[in-house]
Amino acid sequence: MPHLPPLRNDEAEADARAALEHLEARLGRVPNMYRTFAHAPRILSAAISMAQAIRADLDPKLRELAYLKVTQITNCAVCRHYHIALGRKAGVTEEQINDLAVFESSSAFTDIERDVLRFTDQWSRVSTVAADVMARLRRALSPEHLVILAATVAQANFTSRFNNTFGVELP
Repeated sequence: MPHLPPLRNDEAEADARAALEHLEARLGRVPNMYRTFAHAPRILSAAISMAQAIRADLDPKLRELAYLKVTQITNCAVCRHYHIALGRKAGVTEEQINDLAVFESSSAFTDIERDVLRFTDQWSRVSTVAADVMARLRRALSPEHLVILAATVAQANFTSRFNNTFGVELP
């Protein structure tokens, strides 16, 4: 049972209601995480903006691998549910989904994918990234893509930990 009930559109303040209605029109339904964010309309607005911003420019497969790695680290079933589907759509294979915990030894990942997963793992667990990983990523990605990758990992950690802490349930 959730610690905070997800708000229905008619329970939300006007600005949060408008954001929920917009999400519903765009997605067909509103994930409960966003309905729970609606308790704090500015957070709802910021979360929607961040989710849209991280979907720009970075290779969608790299983005989804990073997001899925965070869900594996944090054991967030809600995020995993949504991001497995998004990952598959972006080209993440079943073998990659299954091998996230052993990505270092798996042949399912390219060098850049492994470095994205290293970045994600290190930042999520110890809040810093090894210099050699950063150096390789700087050669492979533009500065803009590195910032988007960092924002993706930050967003994934935020949403995963939010969902786990507040007991957010599907959908």
